[in-house]
This record gives sequence, C-alpha cells and structure tokens, in this order.
Amino acid sequence: MDSYGASVGWALLTGRDADLEPPSAWWRGPVWVKALLAGSALAVLAGLTYGTWARYLGGSSAPLVFFLLLLQIVPPLLVVKRPLTAVRVAAAGMVAAIVAVLFPADHTPFGPHLSDWPLQIHVLPYLPVLAMTLARAKPGQGRGISAIAVTLAVAVGIAQLPRAGTKTLVWSLIVVAATIAAGYGMQQRRRALEQADAAERTTVEERAKRATLQERAQIARELHDIIGHHLSLIALRTDSARYRVPDVSEAAEEEFRAIGVAAREALDEARRLVGVLRDTDAEPEHEPQPGLAEVPALIDGCRASGIEIRAEIDGGDDVPALIELAAYRILQEALSNAARHSPGADVDVEVRRTPDGLTLLVENGAPSRLAAPTAGDGTGLAGIAERVTLIGGTYAAGPRPDGGFRVAVRLDLPGVGDA
Repeated sequence: MDSYGASVGWALLTGRDADLEPPSAWWRGPVWVKALLAGSALAVLAGLTYGTWARYLGGSSAPLVFFLLLLQIVPPLLVVKRPLTAVRVAAAGMVAAIVAVLFPADHTPFGPHLSDWPLQIHVLPYLPVLAMTLARAKPGQGRGISAIAVTLAVAVGIAQLPRAGTKTLVWSLIVVAATIAAGYGMQQRRRALEQADAAERTTVEERAKRATLQERAQIARELHDIIGHHLSLIALRTDSARYRVPDVSEAAEEEFRAIGVAAREALDEARRLVGVLRDTDAEPEHEPQPGLAEVPALIDGCRASGIEIRAEIDGGDDVPALIELAAYRILQEALSNAARHSPGADVDVEVRRTPDGLTLLVENGAPSRLAAPTAGDGTGLAGIAERVTLIGGTYAAGPRPDGGFRVAVRLDLPGVGDA
C-alpha cells in the first residue's frame, strides 16, 4: 500500500481477514488449558468492565453498559479467526467508550482523580488484539492499523484532559506505542521463522536430490560391473568361437568377429559413461558384486552385532545378477534401518522366489530402548525406491501399528508375464 490513507482505508473498510497471514501455532500445551486460561481472563475482564461502567454511568444505564461490555469481550474472541474484524470491533468499542466517558452519572462513586478508570479498563483487551493483528500483517498493512490505534490513544487523552490533565494522554501514547512495537517485533520474528523454515526445507530437498544422484551413480557403477562382465564374456566367446567350434564358415567367422567388436565398443561406452558419474576422488571398485548367495553372511553379520533375526530364504535360482545385487542392497539397507531406529527389536527377513518375481520382506518390532543419535540423512529408503524403479516392481515401507517398521519389495524378473 503506497500511502497511509490507502492503508487506513484498507484497515477500516476494504480489507479482509483473509488478506492477513495465517495464525502461528504458538500454543504447545493441552487445548483445555488454553480454553481455561482464556475463559478465566474474559470472565475477570467482564466483571471489571461491568462493575466499572455501572458505577461510572449509573444504574439506569444498564443497556449502555451491556453494549460497551459486548464491544469489549467480542474482539478477543475474534482475533484468532478474524483478526481485522476484531480490530474494527475493538476500535468501535473504544470510540463508544470515549463518547460514554464524556457523560458520566451525576453522582459517580469515583472521585475526580479516578474518573479515567472506565477508559483504562476498556483499553485492556484492545492492546493484545492490536499486537496479535500487527503480528499477522503483511508489509504495508500495519501502517493503517497503527495509525488508527494512535488516533484512538490521542482521543482517549483528550477526553480525559478536563479530569486528568495530560497524564492520560502521555500514558496512552506510551502504552499504544509499546504495543505497536511489540506487534511489529512479533511480525519480524514470524517472518524470520518462516524464512528459516523455508531455508530448512530447501536444504532438506537439496540433500535429498544429492542423495538420489549419489544413489543413481552408485547403481550405475554396479550396473557397469555386471554389464561389463557379460560383455567381456561375449567378446571372449566370439573371439574364440572359430577355435572352439569346428567347421566354422568364413561368413560365420566374420559375424563372430563383428559381434566381438560391438561388445568391446559397448564395454568402452559403458566405462566412459560411468566415468562421468563416478566421483573424481572415489577409488574404483574391484571386488565382485554381492548377490543372494551372500545374504546368509549378511544376516550372520547382523546377528553378531546383537540383532535377533529370524530368516527364511526360499529359492533364488535363475535370478539375473542385476536383480541379485539389487536384492542384496535392499536387504542390507532395510537391516541397517532396523538396527539404527529400532534397537533391541526382533527382525524377520523373508526372501522368496515366486513365479512372477522375487519378494523381499523385512519387518521389525517396536524398539526396546531409545535409539542413539545417528548421522544418517534418512535417504536409505529413497535408495531402495530408486533400485525398485530401475528394475521394476513394487515397494512399500512404513510403520506398523505396534510401533515397528515394515519394508516389502517385489522385484520383477525379465520375461515374466511377457506374452
């Protein structure tokens, strides 16, 4: 908003409650405690308001007293859901109170030095409503709300000049200025927290993307080792075919030679591709890639670390090396996840070769002791999902009703289900 006039017009007439920021979840305790505290505060405020205005205006002004009481109690009830409406109602209540204080009862029980009490009581709910609304204001919106508050503070002081001199005027301005400062302070804190949350979300997203890329690079390196092995075998067998197979014609020998050349070129291309993905500081891996035959050793290693594991491994024959490697890595990550997050829990592992694929199931019960803090970034499950996406199949992971955790994976086998 470009000017104070436009901001004041927005605050009084054209603004909507939806224009403000949503409320902050500042209350962390039980809801019933919050309701009890709010109800008690409103009850005390209502009692003070009724008693003070009844004495000041006289017993014959009961309708006006109840009207002023209503204008004072409604704003705190509205400020969470409809903050701008609450400020308008509170401002209307202040105007009504200023008008009412100019016409006291003929025989007020207050002396001339205490005749400003009705206005001071009426200001009490206006201040927190003002601060809470400013805390949710967007840039430019708070100027009009603040200008209205300062105008009302000046009006309160002027209304009390005949009875209290400039004392009420000075204190009204001081209190309203402090309230406005508190509101803007809460607004700045709110924005700082939102920026910190946004930065944290960005960091988490970037970390997840980086972990995904690293996982894909790791998978690519593993694929290179598997594919390279098979391509090397193809090249060797085609080169030696003319010596191993009797009566090979010249045409067949030339075909074998061409296949060998294509296999070696494919191997070189795969090596260059993985070289792009490989970390420049990472050492190349020369160990054979693990498969289903190494799963029992993996489970024994986990048992040696104190994890109680019940394992059932059925089948696993005629499974391609790529799927064996993926199954091993998935089981490795699922067992590590159980060890980190559910210490002391029993773990069930099931590996089963089915007609339509390879199923893996890792389940653990609720932890028997608190998990120690770890430096893990929580991307292990994302790595499992990447492998399942690469090979094809289904993947499900999540907590169990008893507090444990379950990882269920089915990997497709090539050729299964093809027509």
